[in-house]
Amino acid sequence: MKDETYYIGVDLGRQSSYFVVKDASGKLQERMKVINHRPSIEKMVKRFTPSKPLAVIEACCNYYWMYQELSRLGCRVILAHPLKTRAIADAKVKNDRIDAAMLCDLSRANLIPQSYIPTSKIRALREITRQHIRLVQIRTRIKNQCHALLDKLNLHPSECWSDAFGLKGRAWIRKTEMPDIFDFQKHQLLDQIEYYNQLILKTDQKISQELAKFQEARRLMEIPGIGPLSAAMLIAEIGEINRFPSPKKLVGYAGIAPGLYESGKTSHSRGITHQGNKFLRWILCEIAQHHIRKPGVLRDFYLRLKDKKGHGKAIVATARKLLIQIYYVLKEKV
Repeated sequence: MKDETYYIGVDLGRQSSYFVVKDASGKLQERMKVINHRPSIEKMVKRFTPSKPLAVIEACCNYYWMYQELSRLGCRVILAHPLKTRAIADAKVKNDRIDAAMLCDLSRANLIPQSYIPTSKIRALREITRQHIRLVQIRTRIKNQCHALLDKLNLHPSECWSDAFGLKGRAWIRKTEMPDIFDFQKHQLLDQIEYYNQLILKTDQKISQELAKFQEARRLMEIPGIGPLSAAMLIAEIGEINRFPSPKKLVGYAGIAPGLYESGKTSHSRGITHQGNKFLRWILCEIAQHHIRKPGVLRDFYLRLKDKKGHGKAIVATARKLLIQIYYVLKEKV
């Protein structure tokens, strides 16, 4: 194999992936469907690795293993930002999807907008905090099923207990007599809630262990409304703060920048774009909800805006201000 530059576009699939290899002039060197099996990938790629080819993968939920494998085989690997890459591709060729050949050609033209690849330490924290969210979502669905069951019998434990599924609330539900089939369902649902309580507890303990590796966590937790879990999520979802040259860039990444509608000579702002990191957006709004309970500048800001725009928009705007504060805490190490 000649000592020249090769470009590898990878269309990553669940069970197999499509590889397209071209040289710097655009001449096709290889086009092959490969099963997602280490020896098969190595056999295809190793012919080109002496020249350290540039491999491109579109960022998706399962990209990481392929990124590691290609890096191990000697490739220089970049991760293509899906939305931005698709916009560039649409301007070049009208196509419904970004395939391996398109990634290869965009790479040759140096037109790949890159996605951030977190360090292994941040990735570990991101995995475990997202696991916490998934477990809480499952538990919430089970609680809703239990509420629906109790509603059928006109039973309302929340009238007696602030937390219907706390220790006392669950004990009350278990002791309450019900027809046989409802009693059977009740115990199954409560057993599931208690099971997920234990899983969430163990997950939170693991989060604390991972969070201890980050010095900035303590500074974040000095901000009202930020505890260990929210600090962990902020660090995990933001990643290295130095990749954001300004607070505006971080706000855009979180997807809480107000959108702008323009037509002709008129323009006006509208709701947030809803693009960006949904996990970061969610935890920021949760922090804002806690933050506004205590007197302060942000609470005053929220109350003023709430009268004009309503609760939802006021919370998002408060979250935006909080994120700017978080940016400087992380950036300036204050």
